Amino acid sequence: MAKVSDRYRIKMSETVPPVFFKAANLAIGSLTLLSSLSQLSYLIYDFNAFLLALYAIPLSVLIILLEFQTVPVLYRYCSFYFSFIGRGFLYILLSLLVNFGGVFKVLITVFTFFLGLIYVAFEFLPQIEEPPNFRAEG
Repeated sequence: MAKVSDRYRIKMSETVPPVFFKAANLAIGSLTLLSSLSQLSYLIYDFNAFLLALYAIPLSVLIILLEFQTVPVLYRYCSFYFSFIGRGFLYILLSLLVNFGGVFKVLITVFTFFLGLIYVAFEFLPQIEEPPNFRAEG
């Protein structure tokens, strides 16, 4: 009887295509990069926000870069980019780094934080397969 139920069971990896991960990573990378670049203008009246933007810019650029090519040095020294839990906590960190400004930045913060929580949850779901760019060979 178990074989019949397994035949009709839908795998989560079939419902979450790799295109979703690529689109989500590119959206998060580009939105946080734009938010960080606009946060650089806070130099005069909020120096702390300016410094946080200096940290967020390279983290966002690497997210975008890793969607198009795998850098072996990053796999060795920044392995958190290559797992769901690492990306999830990175997105949560980025949401806290760009949480300064108006309504647009608050929306980016909420979107980034929410997607970070989803990525952390994906780490604990065995049905979700990691996308090809999370592997060392790319």
